[in-house]
Amino acid sequence: MTIRKLSAMPYAQAHIEIDDNNNIFLFSYTTLVAMIDSEGWVVIGGLYSMTTRKHIGAFMREYADSDYQTAKKIYEDGYRYNMYTGEVVEI
Repeated sequence: MTIRKLSAMPYAQAHIEIDDNNNIFLFSYTTLVAMIDSEGWVVIGGLYSMTTRKHIGAFMREYADSDYQTAKKIYEDGYRYNMYTGEVVEI
């Protein structure tokens, strides 16, 4: 397991964990809020507070080559998004 800070927010109360299968997890404070699996599927677990939304935005820019608006849309619509193919499917 590798643990990293968000490059754009090194002092934020958020961190990334990357497991041995290359799944990427975003934790805001101690809450798991987003993940990208090894096949590129992005899943957002919740939008929570304004601070967590900033963490999600930084995560999306750094790891998914996307933005917060995409994260918000897929969460609100109950979808997951493939960052490699652009495919969107229901969870």
